[in-house]
Amino acid sequence: MTNISRTRITPIFLKSSLFLAAIAAALVSSSAQAQESIAASPVFPANATTFRAAAAPVLFAALAPEAPAFSSSTDAEALPDAPSQVLRSSNVGYDAQMHPAGAHIAPVHLKYIPAGWTSQPLTAHDKVVLAFKDSYSPFSFLGIIASAGYSHLVNGQPNYGTDKGAFGQRLGATAIRDTSEQLLTDAVFSPMLHEDPRYYVEGSQYNFFHRVFYAATRPIITRTDSGHASPNVALLLGYGAASAISYSYYPAINQNAKDTVATFGGALGGAAIGDLVSEFSDEFLVKLHLKKAL
Repeated sequence: MTNISRTRITPIFLKSSLFLAAIAAALVSSSAQAQESIAASPVFPANATTFRAAAAPVLFAALAPEAPAFSSSTDAEALPDAPSQVLRSSNVGYDAQMHPAGAHIAPVHLKYIPAGWTSQPLTAHDKVVLAFKDSYSPFSFLGIIASAGYSHLVNGQPNYGTDKGAFGQRLGATAIRDTSEQLLTDAVFSPMLHEDPRYYVEGSQYNFFHRVFYAATRPIITRTDSGHASPNVALLLGYGAASAISYSYYPAINQNAKDTVATFGGALGGAAIGDLVSEFSDEFLVKLHLKKAL
């Protein structure tokens, strides 16, 4: 059974990776085409977030009464600003309101937003980049090793046994599952559902129990792109789909509905643990003098 599982997991890993990469590439292409078509219009801003701020001056300019005629020498001075200039000036006001002077602005492709920092809006393309960047980060690799190690220690799912070869198989299966979860959630369902896949650290301004509860519930509660609280449908769908895909490469003993549901539940628990680590890790590292305070 060990040899069969080992020969099955490699081609499945390649097929899964190619499938997910194809989905991500399609999203990037469609996002880029949509942005180009929007940018080509002189009326609408380059992204939906700035539309509300830009719409008011554009509508005002369109509805305002015509100005009286002037001599040719003053015509250039009397003409209103071009729509693109109106939009740029309104965007400056929007940016100043959303990002006040002196505020810490988080990089666009940062998965975990420190407490007190201001995040930037994400496009569909940004979410795809964020998904791949986070999937292959050192933190993700450590999580994969820790998950495979724990499963090997207690001989849990996937049940490959407890010898050295079994650990390698668990490591490969965990890498496939975790990568599938990350890409399906952040690169596929988050853009489709307009949900923000990032984690916002609460910070020391809140008490310990509040922060623990907040972190533990992030797998089921998230933000929309507009900043409102929302059920984390993207993560639930992404993790559910990844658990269903695991049915194809897990050992035969785990290819049943009960174990697939258990895989889904374990994935949600792992996400909650990861968010707990993210909530407190910066403070822990600062106290150990391994990181400077933000």
